[in-house]
Amino acid sequence: MAAQKLGKVVLAQWRQEAALRGLQDPVPIPVRWRATPSGEFGDHLHLTGDPVEGSADDLGSFADAFLRLQRRRLVVLGGAGSGKTSLAVLLVIELLQRMREGDRVPVLLSLASWRPRVEHLATWLERQLLLEYPHLSVEMVRDLVQDWRVLPVLDGLDELPAAERPAALRALNSALAAGGPLVLTCRTDDYAEAIHSASVLRSAAVVQAEPLAVEAVSEYLIECATPLHQDRWRPLTDALTRDPSSPVATVLSVPLLLWLCRVVYERAEPDRPPCELTNSGDFPTAEAIERYLLRALVPSAYAGGPQPLPPPGRKASRGRSSPDGYGGPEQVSRWFGYLAQHLKQRRKPDLAWWELGVAMRPLPRMIVVGVAAGSGVGLMVWFTDCLLYVFGYLYLYPGLSQGLMSRFMNGLFIGLMNGFINGIPAGLVFALIHGRATRDSALEPVRVRIRIRGRAGQSEVRRFPEILARARIGLLAGLATGGGGGLLVGVYNTLYYEVSSWFVAGLVGAVVGGLSLALGGGLAGGLMAWLETPVDIGAIPDPRALLNLNRKTVLLQWLMIGPLFGLVAVVGFRFIYELLNEIVRDGAVAWSGTSLVGGLRLGLLAALGGGLGVVLSLTAWGQWVVLSRIWLPLTRRLPWRVMSFLEDAHQQRGILRQAGAFYQFRHTRLQDHFVRPSEHRDQ
Repeated sequence: MAAQKLGKVVLAQWRQEAALRGLQDPVPIPVRWRATPSGEFGDHLHLTGDPVEGSADDLGSFADAFLRLQRRRLVVLGGAGSGKTSLAVLLVIELLQRMREGDRVPVLLSLASWRPRVEHLATWLERQLLLEYPHLSVEMVRDLVQDWRVLPVLDGLDELPAAERPAALRALNSALAAGGPLVLTCRTDDYAEAIHSASVLRSAAVVQAEPLAVEAVSEYLIECATPLHQDRWRPLTDALTRDPSSPVATVLSVPLLLWLCRVVYERAEPDRPPCELTNSGDFPTAEAIERYLLRALVPSAYAGGPQPLPPPGRKASRGRSSPDGYGGPEQVSRWFGYLAQHLKQRRKPDLAWWELGVAMRPLPRMIVVGVAAGSGVGLMVWFTDCLLYVFGYLYLYPGLSQGLMSRFMNGLFIGLMNGFINGIPAGLVFALIHGRATRDSALEPVRVRIRIRGRAGQSEVRRFPEILARARIGLLAGLATGGGGGLLVGVYNTLYYEVSSWFVAGLVGAVVGGLSLALGGGLAGGLMAWLETPVDIGAIPDPRALLNLNRKTVLLQWLMIGPLFGLVAVVGFRFIYELLNEIVRDGAVAWSGTSLVGGLRLGLLAALGGGLGVVLSLTAWGQWVVLSRIWLPLTRRLPWRVMSFLEDAHQQRGILRQAGAFYQFRHTRLQDHFVRPSEHRDQ
C-alpha cells in the first residue's frame, strides 16, 4: 500500500518536472543510447544479461530492455549535455506508468548529498525519502528500503568529490550484494577515472550516449513544429542533410543546444528563420552559433509565469521561482557573468562560496571588511555603553539622577559617540589584518581541533612559527585598537569639554587599554591558531553542508576565545593600572575609566566587539557574510540569497553542476559564454 501511494506521488512529481523542463514537448530529443562493451565499463555479460540499447524517443522499448536485465542494474554514461538526467527522468516516468502491485517504486534522487565513507546507502536513502516525501512515516520508509521495494535511480556520481567516487562505487557494490536494483548516471570521463581505483558497478549493464545524427536532428525539428510551421524549418533541415559536417550540424548534435535552437526560433520574429544559422557570414564557426543559442538559456531556464503546486505528499521545491523574483533574466545573466568572470580570474572551474569575495580588488575588499568589522565593534560599544549609562552602572557619568527617558537619550548619545570613536581604529586594524591574511589566497574553512593528535597519530597542531605569527598579529591588533580608541576618546573629550586634563586621561586610557587588549589579543590569536585545523574539503558532500559546518566552527571559536580574551583584558587592565599608580605615587594617574566597572566594561567589549571583529575579518564564514551576503548583493553583482540561487541553478535550472563542496558550470561553453562582456554576447 505504501509503495503504491509513493509511486503515485513520484509519478506526479516527475510528470510535472518533465513538463517544466520540456522533456516531452511534444516529443523527447531522440538521443541514441548504445551498449558499452563489457570490457570497457561493464561487468561480465553473463552477470548483466542482454545488452541494453535504445533511444530516448522510444522509452517503451528501452524500459523493456532494462526490465529484462537479471539484476535490473544500469549505468548511464555520457558527456556534458548529453541527456543523462533527462533519460533518468523519462525512464522513471515510463516505469511508474506500467507499475503494478508488488513492483518496485523507481525513485530519482540526486547523489550529491551522500557521504559514502560515513553513511550507509540504506541510511541515506531513508533520509532522502523522508525529506522529499514527508507524507511517509519513518516505519514505512524503513520497510520500503530494507525490503528493496524501491528502485533507486541515483543521478550524478560525478557530482560527488573526486576522492569520494571510488568509495561510493565500493559502497554501492557492498550494499547491492544482496541483489538489489539500481540505476546510476555519471559523466563518462569521471566514471572511467573512478573505476581505476574501484570496481565497476557489479552486474550492471552500461549505456553511453551517442552524438545526435543529422537525420535524427532533422526529424526532431520537423516533428516538433506544427504542420503550419514545418516549412519554416525545412531550409535548415535540408542544409543539415546536405552538409553533415557543417558548423550548425556540429552544434545541433548536442541535445542541450538542439533544444535551445528550437526554443529560440519558436519565439523569434517571422523574418528571422532558423536557416539563418547556416549563413557563414553571420555564423562562421560553431562557437559563434553556440554563443548565439546560449543567449536563450537563461530566459528559457528562468521562464516566468506561475509555478504549479507540488504533488500532494511531496515537499515543495526551493527553486522554480519566476525570473521576476530574481529581477528578470537580464539580471540573472549578470549574476552568472560575475561568477564566470570570478572563475576566469581564479583560473579554475571550481566555484567555492568562501572565494566569491576574492574577485574584488584587495583595497576595496579591505575597506568593505574594515567598515563591517569597525561597525560591528562600534555597535557593541554603543549598545553596552547605552545600557550601562541608562541603568546607572557607570556612576562616573554625570546626570544619573535624571529621569529614565533623559538618561536613555543621553545614553544613546554617549554610546553612539563611544561606538564611533572606538570603531574607527578597530576598522582600520581589522582591514589591515584581513588584507594580510588574504594576500595570497582566500580564507578557507577550518574546524576546531579538540584532540591534540589525529586518528593516524600525526599531530594536527600548527607549527610553532605559525602560532607565534598569529599571536603577534593579535597582540599588535589589540595594542592598536585599544591605544587608538583611548587616544581618540581623550581628543574628543578635550575638544568637547575644553579641559586639557582630559587629553592626559586619554593618554592613560590609551596605554592601559592598548596594553590590556594586546595581552588578550596575543593570547587569543595564538590559542585560535593552535586549535584550528584545515577541513578536508574533498570529503564534504555539498557546499551548504560546508557552509553550515564552518558557521558552527566560527561561533564555537567565538564562544571559546571571546570570554578568554575579555578575561585577560580585565586582569591586564587592573594590573597595568595598579602598576602605573605605583610608578606615579602622587596619584597623577586620575582617569575615570580605571574603576572596576570600567575594567569589566573593557573586558566585555573585548569579548563581544573584538570577537565579532575577528569573526568578520579573519574567518571564511565572516568573509562570506560581509562580501557575498551583503556587499556583492548590495552592488547587484550577486543576489541576496546567494546559496539558494546557486542551489536553484544546480537542482532546478541545470546551469550549474555540483562537485562535492564546489559548484561548476555544467558546460565549459556555458562559462565561456557568461564570462564575455554583455556587448559581445549580444552580437
